[in-house]
Amino acid sequence: MPVSQQQIIDRAKQALGTPYIWGGDSLTGGVDCSGLVQQVYASFGIQLPRVTYQQINTGQSVQIGNLQPGDLVFFDTDKSQKGPDHVGIYLGGGKFIHAPKPGDSVKISSLTDSYYSTRWMGGRRILDSGASTGDAVAYNAGVAAEASAPVQPTLSPQELAEQYGMSYSFFKSQPELMKLLKSAVSETWTADVFTSHLKNTKWWKDNSASARQSQVLAKTDPATYKANIGAAQAAAQEMATKMGAILSVKQVSSLAKNMVDYAWNDAQIQNFLGQYVDFTAKHTLGGQAATAATAIGQYAYNQGLKVSDQTVKNQAALLARGLTSMQGIQDGLRQQAISTYPGFADQIMGGATMRDIAQPYIQMTAQQLELPESEITVWHPKVAAALGAASGQGLPAPLSLPDFATSLRTDPQWRKTQGAQSQAMAVGASVLGSMGLVAS
Repeated sequence: MPVSQQQIIDRAKQALGTPYIWGGDSLTGGVDCSGLVQQVYASFGIQLPRVTYQQINTGQSVQIGNLQPGDLVFFDTDKSQKGPDHVGIYLGGGKFIHAPKPGDSVKISSLTDSYYSTRWMGGRRILDSGASTGDAVAYNAGVAAEASAPVQPTLSPQELAEQYGMSYSFFKSQPELMKLLKSAVSETWTADVFTSHLKNTKWWKDNSASARQSQVLAKTDPATYKANIGAAQAAAQEMATKMGAILSVKQVSSLAKNMVDYAWNDAQIQNFLGQYVDFTAKHTLGGQAATAATAIGQYAYNQGLKVSDQTVKNQAALLARGLTSMQGIQDGLRQQAISTYPGFADQIMGGATMRDIAQPYIQMTAQQLELPESEITVWHPKVAAALGAASGQGLPAPLSLPDFATSLRTDPQWRKTQGAQSQAMAVGASVLGSMGLVAS
């Protein structure tokens, strides 16, 4: 009777949790990746070669987009040695079962996992729905015998392309690589020879590893590539909103392609987004830029500095791009405050802000002019004049508080206060009393 896909899957799942043992071939005691595959198929009388690099020559080549449950899936996980070194059994739905590595056990993983998707080599179909178990045994025994022979098997262009995780259509889209593929087929190159020639191509040298993988995926599995771009676009828009960047549809698409094609890291993404931190239609910033702008504006205010909204926005954008830090921005504002208020350079360098330094002047202004303290700032004309006063030699010489109190009583606004009027009446009564005109 023919062996069904479901039988293979069910048998493989019975081995879940079995510990990885290098060279192991017991589905309960311990297996390695190729041992798991061999023993699952052996359960149904189908004999496969023992090692991965021989198993990849068994059965029929299958493109990643045409995988069916029971197919074998191969990966190149050891970059120091070219060729397949890991194998699993496809379960359907993008999942496969395998024995990963020492210290791990038989488990189910996803082909979309970045680790496996970037190491994909090819798929092979062992089951033939039209063949009996006996036919499969005979067929695979013949293939296994061929695999153990010293003669390098001849692969078709399609098979060779798929063995390297690249579709034939991808090679056709790259004339330089198509020429290389034809040479590989006609001259029966080994995998190592093919790889060495591939690495010398202009295409290989001009593209990063992630760019090459992305180009291959776009041709080999365009649906998955499109899904990756869509997911990256959604992530890009979410990150832009979080940062406070305002992107057009074109800019979102551009960022998404860079994320997928060139595997941009967080720093590169932040640098891109930081260029588009901008005001909304209501002249406000959003996301992290708004938080940063608030902190920058508050620190400038506390240092007695007036900075424009545009300056604050520019600093917030640089912060978002990772080109400066909040400490760096504050250091710059502190130096600006020292230049503006040189008489208080030591206090500012010691950690005080101009708001702290000006507080006694602000309180005295509020009391003398009978104004709410919240309305008095470092920039009040009287406060600013007191803080910026200079000696006769032009050196910084801030007014003392007693002198400042005297200066406030020369302000026309002081004469309108209740305190000024009471003082005037008291003086008048004293004068009249001294003249004997009123009882003192």
